[in-house]
Amino acid sequence: MASIRTTCRLCLVRCGMLVETHDETSVTGDNALPNSQPGDIIKFIGDRDHPLSKGYLCIKGKVSQDMMESPNRVIYPQKRVGERGSGKWERVTWDEALDDIAARMNAIIDGHGARAISVQALPPKEYYAYELFLEAIDSPTFFKHDAHNCFTPQLMSDMLTYGALATYPAFIGLEEANLVVLWGVNLSETNGSKAFRVRDAQRAGAKTIAVDPRPTKSARDADLWLRIRPGTDAALAYGMINQMIENGWYDKEFVAEWTLGFEELKARAAEYPVERVSEITWIPEADIIEAARMFGTAGNAALYTFIGATMGGNSISALRLLGFLPALTGKIDQDGNNCFMPPAKIRMPSYYRPDTDEASAERLADQISTDKFPLLAGPTALTAPYPHPLHVIDAMLTNDPYPVRALWTDCNPMVGLEDSYKVMEALKSLDLMIVSDMVESPTAHLADYILPVTNHLESNAITEYSGLNMISARVRATQPRGEAREEADIVIDVAQRMGYGDKIPVETYEELLDYRLAPIGMTFQDLCEQGTFMWPDEREKFRKGKMRPDGKPGFNTPSGKIEFTSGKLDDFGYDPLPEHREPPFSPQGTPDIAEDYPLVMGSGTRSVEFYSTLGIEIPKLRKRRPFPGLEMSPETAEEYGLKQGDWVEIEAPTTDKSIIRQVIILPGMDPRVVNAEGLWYMPGDDLVEGTLRVGANVLTPLRDDLDPIIGGSVARCLLCRIKKVEEDVKLRAAE
Repeated sequence: MASIRTTCRLCLVRCGMLVETHDETSVTGDNALPNSQPGDIIKFIGDRDHPLSKGYLCIKGKVSQDMMESPNRVIYPQKRVGERGSGKWERVTWDEALDDIAARMNAIIDGHGARAISVQALPPKEYYAYELFLEAIDSPTFFKHDAHNCFTPQLMSDMLTYGALATYPAFIGLEEANLVVLWGVNLSETNGSKAFRVRDAQRAGAKTIAVDPRPTKSARDADLWLRIRPGTDAALAYGMINQMIENGWYDKEFVAEWTLGFEELKARAAEYPVERVSEITWIPEADIIEAARMFGTAGNAALYTFIGATMGGNSISALRLLGFLPALTGKIDQDGNNCFMPPAKIRMPSYYRPDTDEASAERLADQISTDKFPLLAGPTALTAPYPHPLHVIDAMLTNDPYPVRALWTDCNPMVGLEDSYKVMEALKSLDLMIVSDMVESPTAHLADYILPVTNHLESNAITEYSGLNMISARVRATQPRGEAREEADIVIDVAQRMGYGDKIPVETYEELLDYRLAPIGMTFQDLCEQGTFMWPDEREKFRKGKMRPDGKPGFNTPSGKIEFTSGKLDDFGYDPLPEHREPPFSPQGTPDIAEDYPLVMGSGTRSVEFYSTLGIEIPKLRKRRPFPGLEMSPETAEEYGLKQGDWVEIEAPTTDKSIIRQVIILPGMDPRVVNAEGLWYMPGDDLVEGTLRVGANVLTPLRDDLDPIIGGSVARCLLCRIKKVEEDVKLRAAE
């Protein structure tokens, strides 16, 4: 019997797992595949020695084998034989599939140029190999469908302020914290192992503040819950900053020595007295003052945020302001506070944009979105250069600014991207679409090929942790089902068949793992034996010249200081200070529209059972959460004559389409606010129809005019109206 230390891959947390099988295994080399079959896995449990998860596994991790053995899993290459979206497939060999894909891609390059080939990939799946692929064929069209509303705006904001990531939830080293602020992060549902690290801090005496419109477990357990109106995070942050400055709850000496633009920040914050902020955010004045006092006077205070603040339209300003709060305390990069955790110095996906060489700059010079968003896309991007997704969708439909005729994706943009009907039209218009996945998703339903990839129990991989200075080994525990292959192996194979093999630095996936680890003098076998590798770190790096390329003390910003006023933004014609912007649809900004659409609707949230629709097909998970919900307060339900489990139709002022959802009554919700869990589709014969019937992104507009720097998204702050639906509609939804 073998006990294999590995990691989960069912969300971005990537918890540690111990898998017991009947067979001894060798993870690399000639014996890379164990003899065990999927059914020979005896059990798997959480790895108590993993530095982050410490033995925790959520319900998704616990049904890993169900996902691997699911009858709905695609385990052989599938080629479309009917019309796009017909769901008619034939099994083909890998050679047949990849030869045809390579030939059709080369034909598109001959006809339209390499930039007509786009790739869409996101962690926790493969990422790095797709970047190598695009570089090899000389295409700039990396289509990250959440570049405008997820990790990218958060990283961009911290880069503008500190020159490094500071506000992403790392959750290691919280033992010294006296206060933990959770701003727009629902840990119990989305990052369970991190929720336990906060619980550890609470047991050690730390207080918590939760900023969230929903009564999440973190909010219910918090010492102070700020039930914010969706989309008003920037106003609340300015109100807290104003209170901290007015009351002297900040470190004057640190601010004078290490920050730029304090007086300008002070003047703008003064425009947000507590009375005004309370009116904007719907938070009582006393709670705003108390939150500022708690944060400003805590011995050690750590603030963590993520998607809740990135989907409010005005994301860059809101996230920059959240990053200012730890700077004012003067304890940045100290234990128990927000710290800079340098990533391990391996060859990693370009979360941080590497120095652009001349060839890369030329390739990126006309990348889609470069003209409108030069800090998001092109050679001047602050982080990895990505087009705004709206512009890629438009290029698919109009060939402007250049044609995008092929998409290779391991994601599910039919569900995950706003404006579902437009996305569907764009995907159907492509000359070639390839989906690498484990199941036929709604996006795969529209593809030309579905290429089967390994489950994490079948995979060798380097597991990365955003915001942490560590990597772990994912070690294959069993043979892949059917003909499933490692995702990166497929990418390398296609590049070779296209004639670009000499432009990729490796020939096999096994070589790629060693290639990525070479800068730290390790092989993948070494990492497997070690389990987890921690890159050396120390506190207050900015005082020791450890954050700047020139080795001088300070931060990796143009001024060398924490920038409240951004010189980079000023250089590109943006306001160097953040600003509060009212959402485009809101009770205060558009009261005439709010008369017809009286409820503020959030979306984009998720439950612990599913990650970006992964798991919707699994019976054990669907039994826990069988239908997509619309959360509302008991008062709202009573007003509309609804009870738990009823079905409602939801309409928004953004479209003439509507969706239906099942009512979830949630005590503690503001009666003026409802929440539609994001990223849902109803499994069935027509997966696209199952998306259009219930998917929240049917209602969410895909726009590029919400945030001046990155385009933005209003997934968390729409207006809507609801009405109970008739019995036959409910039955069609249930089917």
